[in-house]
Amino acid sequence: MRTVSPSPLSPNPAAPGSFRLPGSLLCLGLVLLFGAKVEAKPVVTKTADFVQHGGTVLMSAGFREMFDARLRRRLRSGFATTVTMRVYLYQRTIRRPVLALSRRLSAVYDLWDEQFLVRFDGPLGPRAQRFRSINDVVDRLTSFWRFPLVSTSRIKSGKRYYVAVVVEVNPMSRKVLAAVRRWLRKPTRRQVGGESLFGSFVSIFVNDEIRRAEKTFKFRTQDFFLP
Repeated sequence: MRTVSPSPLSPNPAAPGSFRLPGSLLCLGLVLLFGAKVEAKPVVTKTADFVQHGGTVLMSAGFREMFDARLRRRLRSGFATTVTMRVYLYQRTIRRPVLALSRRLSAVYDLWDEQFLVRFDGPLGPRAQRFRSINDVVDRLTSFWRFPLVSTSRIKSGKRYYVAVVVEVNPMSRKVLAAVRRWLRKPTRRQVGGESLFGSFVSIFVNDEIRRAEKTFKFRTQDFFLP
């Protein structure tokens, strides 16, 4: 298993399992593609690490800047904080996602024990952890660490892919929460075009009519490809 840096990699016979990344981050020109609507809802480009482990592509990425001081204070309130993450894998030049996955996390501060309980629900199934440090909790709520993205059998050799992510803190839409629960039951659905929430890159990142949350953070990664 080898971790891939975001810088360009030259062919390395000693590392056949590594991905090679292009020299630049190749940020998508959203304003040019979609017009002025996108300016009000910027999409951040984040550098992610993609690792091939066995027959699976694992992704690691962080977006801690999403959690501001107000959200950190809310974590200690004793009320649950819910974070939903919708992950879309795209092949370059194709506007509909190859697949979509979902992840749901919730954190509650126990005022008596002075510790946090964080529950995770995603491709690996439900689990829970307890933390004393609020920094550790924020890290868990704002990152992917070795997240099982896709089977290598579904990646075409030489084709470029990228990941787009929509993160929501305390989503208020019942439709979104219901969709997340469905995706958690069927995380590797092969055909995703039939549901409006999956849609194209344009609809996912520009149309927010059905998505209402306390805070929304959207990003896409640099391109990656299998040699």
